[in-house]
Amino acid sequence: MARSISVKIPTATLIAQIEERIAEIDKEIEEYPAKRQQYEKDLEAYKANLANFIAAYVGENLDKVGYNYDDLIRINNYGQRVELSFFPSAILGAPRQPQEPEAPNQNRSFGREWTTQKAILEKNLKILKMTTQEEVSASTYGAIMEII
Repeated sequence: MARSISVKIPTATLIAQIEERIAEIDKEIEEYPAKRQQYEKDLEAYKANLANFIAAYVGENLDKVGYNYDDLIRINNYGQRVELSFFPSAILGAPRQPQEPEAPNQNRSFGREWTTQKAILEKNLKILKMTTQEEVSASTYGAIMEII
């Protein structure tokens, strides 16, 4: 039978970690518009590069074009509309799509609450600053670490 371990964490350490994470969130919020703008520029460049790559690749590899699902480049004919479909990641040298930056501090579920990470951290920080206890239990620390 396993024995439980009782550990205490200094409250000041936990407060410092929460304040540090809140500062990181604030910085992410501040940097997000520039990251989003750069992503939009990169996405437009990606579209142009991909279109040029496809045109060149299809022209040089007509033997890989077909109507079957397992063909590298598949032609889908819908009457007056024709589509080419393939996975750029399956072709060496294909441009890679830029990674969209994640919007910081979006609402999400924390247990029964639908709120932002910053709001719940600020709420916990306020409670921890009001306490006179010098230590918190490991379970309290673990619960807050899941949020951070």
